[in-house]
Amino acid sequence: MPENNPKNEVAKKQYEDALLHGKCRDPKTVKAVWNSINLFEEFTGYADFRALDADQAKGFKAWLEKKKSKNGEGLSIATMRSTLHDLRDFFQWLTVHPQYIRKVDGRAIQYLRLSDNANRAGRASREKPPPTLEELSKALAAMPSGTDIERRDRALFAFTVITCVRDDALVTLKMKDVDPKRKTVWQDPKHVRTKRRKGINTRFISQVMPEAEEIVLDWLHHAQDVLGFKSDDPLFPKTLVENDAETMAFEANGLSRDHWANAQPVREVFKAAFQRVGLPYYNPHLFRKTVVKWAQQNCSQLEFKAISQNLGHDHAMTTYNAYGELSVDEQFRVIEEIGAAHTDLIGVRTAALLAEFARRTKS
Repeated sequence: MPENNPKNEVAKKQYEDALLHGKCRDPKTVKAVWNSINLFEEFTGYADFRALDADQAKGFKAWLEKKKSKNGEGLSIATMRSTLHDLRDFFQWLTVHPQYIRKVDGRAIQYLRLSDNANRAGRASREKPPPTLEELSKALAAMPSGTDIERRDRALFAFTVITCVRDDALVTLKMKDVDPKRKTVWQDPKHVRTKRRKGINTRFISQVMPEAEEIVLDWLHHAQDVLGFKSDDPLFPKTLVENDAETMAFEANGLSRDHWANAQPVREVFKAAFQRVGLPYYNPHLFRKTVVKWAQQNCSQLEFKAISQNLGHDHAMTTYNAYGELSVDEQFRVIEEIGAAHTDLIGVRTAALLAEFARRTKS
């Protein structure tokens, strides 16, 4: 059985270029699409894409439902849903490709779709509550700061609390991106990996956790004035790992002047911080939800709009929809407490209505 189809490979490469340069998709997204197309070819035995018809599309969907993942379990509905979505977009693109136009059965594309019920199930997810501010404060207070590495880790945690910067952007920030006097961060898309490479102006939300701001400012002073970090050095540098001459083992030896390649080390710092105080792991992205919940309870509409822009959102409703959803317990509690702050006013209105009713009855 062939391991690839040369004609298919040409089409895949052209589609990859269309996604990367035509639609400006992230390389990680394009890689996921490529994997989805590879799955389809695995099912068809690398048949020419022109062979797509309704039976092949339905057969692939049935095959996908029975396929096992690397750990021996069936594929999740979410994985099947995203795979089929990728394929629909790909074949739709082929229908207008000069070499495939009128040669790909566009009617068969609609069969590359899960049922409505399965689609809804694929979008559903178990509620993951964010950490409370009390939990974040507890974890931060327990983080050690005896070494440069520990000070960096503690500042990293504190910085995430008061800025809600995404972890992928966090590892690409430079010293020059933070203004300690104005307490602001310029997420410059020229070198910071922001979502959709958007430039974002962020100010410390110090009101959320004042002690976190002090830790961040202390780190900036230590890194620049004590360690000698320059403006183009990373805000949170990777650990310097060197080979010990005696033991020949690789050991951490302070901080380098390089950025982390990805956000995985950040997540490890967070896991250790929560584990130290007996709390479950909360990923850095959940901090955004914590701050939004705080803003819902403590901010005016104008203030909430400022928080929304601080997160990099153009519209406040984006913030509400992405991070403002209440848990079931919060939903019930809020409904139960509706009007509680206006009990006296309600009592006055009720008394007035009763008095009016009594007057009309006498007359």
